[in-house]
Amino acid sequence: MRLVIIGGIVAFACTVALAQPKAITEFTGRVVGVSDGDTAKVLVGKETVTVRLEGIDAPETGQAFGTRARQALSSYVFGKTVTVRKTGEDRYDRTLGFLIEGKTDVNARMVEDGFAWHYKKYNSDPILANLEREARVAKRGLWSDPNPIAPWDYRALKRTPKVEGGGTGEYWLNTASNVRHNSTCESFKNTKQGRLCGKDDGKACGRCGG
Repeated sequence: MRLVIIGGIVAFACTVALAQPKAITEFTGRVVGVSDGDTAKVLVGKETVTVRLEGIDAPETGQAFGTRARQALSSYVFGKTVTVRKTGEDRYDRTLGFLIEGKTDVNARMVEDGFAWHYKKYNSDPILANLEREARVAKRGLWSDPNPIAPWDYRALKRTPKVEGGGTGEYWLNTASNVRHNSTCESFKNTKQGRLCGKDDGKACGRCGG
């Protein structure tokens, strides 16, 4: 059974209570904008509050499934009245929290439907972790891609500066051999199986030095 209904898993209640960030306040408003798959604008009275969904990270705009993730979140909440369970603020002063529409935990639904990753670096909720595993196995949404790139890795790659020698500072991992190639290598983005990766992933190529 797909898991988006609040209070449906009594067995996990104590574990989730410990794992999820505790809500410090709660408010209700109407969703008037969706920036991407994990950010919404909620009108509360006359104030528009930018809400970054707690515990998830959706593909970036320009990344594979970025547009579909934004469309999915919009279809779930745009124009609807939601409850925001605020857990804090991020470094950009956005409200962090859970979006609840009716009886649906929208954060969980985004992961369940394969439109967002569980953001394990900042959240240890076992339910979100399990929903991501189920979405992977079922190849829902972004998991239909044979080599999905986590949005935090994508952002890191976009920040990579240009380097001397004509390269871009990017790295490519041949996932069949686990060998890493830099952007000056003839094998960069030129293997049957592979993905963009970090400079420490895999084993360095013997020709380009990885």
